[in-house]
Amino acid sequence: MAVKPEALPSVDDDLTVAPARPILKGLRSRRNISDEEVHANSRAMGEQWGVSTQIPVSSPATRLESLRIDVPDYLARELRVRCAEQKVTNAYLVMKALAKEGFHIEEKDLVTDRYKRGKR
Repeated sequence: MAVKPEALPSVDDDLTVAPARPILKGLRSRRNISDEEVHANSRAMGEQWGVSTQIPVSSPATRLESLRIDVPDYLARELRVRCAEQKVTNAYLVMKALAKEGFHIEEKDLVTDRYKRGKR
């Protein structure tokens, strides 16, 4: 049975009082805490507030390589226009076309925006 979390404090309380600036020089590190203690504390806090404390694990990204090609200006212009219309990158459209021609491209690597894909 789920435990109902305690009521959260009011946000208005934080807005009425100017926060004191912490004095960071005076901070000292705590004793070393084992991973088991941290996990146990996280689980206890998650149960208290009714939230998940698990960090989703993402699959490792495929290593990327740069590919530079020269194309006629009219093709480059059409490619840029289509990218803008579909809100995708040049690489996405090129890989989509290569996949249509039978090249093997994994679905996880066919992303519309390389910045959403993650680091190399």
